[in-house]
Formats: sequence, structure tokens, C-alpha cells
Amino acid sequence: MGFSDQPGYVIQMRAKKGMGDRLFQLATEGMFKSDASDRFIMLREDADPDVLWNIEIFRSVEDKDCYENSPLADELREEILDLLDGPPLMRVEVHPYAAIPALPADTK
Repeated sequence: MGFSDQPGYVIQMRAKKGMGDRLFQLATEGMFKSDASDRFIMLREDADPDVLWNIEIFRSVEDKDCYENSPLADELREEILDLLDGPPLMRVEVHPYAAIPALPADTK
């Protein structure tokens, strides 16, 4: 699977007032525990530290599907949803076009 075939998401979430640190902690732990992505970036808005942007690229469609149907996804989803000030503000399915640094699997 080539780099541009890897599925991904851009997700924006707003934590309840003052819960941003916990949201970032859980979301970051989830990325590492899932082992479904070889690349992600977690962004915090300067103007509102309770707003999280996550850009995640999964290694494959299979890895994405496996994560989304795993007990870990269910566990994290419930805990994260409890921290949110409403539903996620944005969740867009994407495929990468370019990234630096390139990873070994990007050229396959």
C-alpha cells in the first residue's frame, strides 16, 4: 500500500472548560496504544487550549478497521466523549498527499 492509499482523519474536538489537558492526554495515549498509525500530530489551539486537532494517518485500511472495532476504541471513545463540550466539531476522512519526514513505508 502506498502512502497516498493510507486512510486518515482530521478531527477537531473541544473539551469542557478546563478539561483540555485530560483530553490531550487520553487522545495521545490512545494513539500510542492503538498501534494502528505510523504518523499522527496532535495540535492545540493557541487561542483556546481546550480545543484539540488531531491529524492521524493509519498504516492501512485493515489497521484502521481493526482499531475502530477494538475494545480500546470503545474504552477511549466513552472516556473522551465524557470530556467533550458537545460532539466533535469536525471529523473528516482524508488520505495523505505529502509529509515530511518520509517514512520507509511511504515508498511502497
